[in-house]
Amino acid sequence: MRLILSILFTLVISSCSVHKSETVQLFDVYNKLSQETKYGDILAHRNEYFTSTYLKEVNPNDKDSIFLLRLTNYVDEKLSHYQSIADDSACLSINGTDENKEPLSLHIEYKKTNGKWLINYIFVHFLENSSYFSKSVICPREAEKNIMKLMHNKTLHTDPKSYAPFVALRYNATKAT
Repeated sequence: MRLILSILFTLVISSCSVHKSETVQLFDVYNKLSQETKYGDILAHRNEYFTSTYLKEVNPNDKDSIFLLRLTNYVDEKLSHYQSIADDSACLSINGTDENKEPLSLHIEYKKTNGKWLINYIFVHFLENSSYFSKSVICPREAEKNIMKLMHNKTLHTDPKSYAPFVALRYNATKAT
């Protein structure tokens, strides 16, 4: 009888561990794309990383629009990251520095399409200093809205050049910038 109970107990315990859900690490997805854009042919693999909505604005024959596929490379040194996943949409925020060691935050929106996480929206925010790093995940549309509110309230520097980098590097997949 003890043998039968032991076997049943073992089966119950092992069946519980089989159904363990796996959490997607968007930072790993981001790093794979960063390597591809740095060392590979991103044009040939663009459908593996970006939604069709995002790609509508990218003309493969126009060098100026191809930069939209390389926005993830603005982060030279990655210092921290945060993610949030809800059903088929997710956001990733990455704090780091650019190639000049200037602080920035990269905010990415992902959409799950055919079982893969694809980039749908990117917002690059160049920061005055590292004290402005994101302390949690902020979706790119929210980050952009926060910046525009600060600009409207004039709590950012009044130098128009300080606005240019993040206005120029905002990319909305649903409307042209």
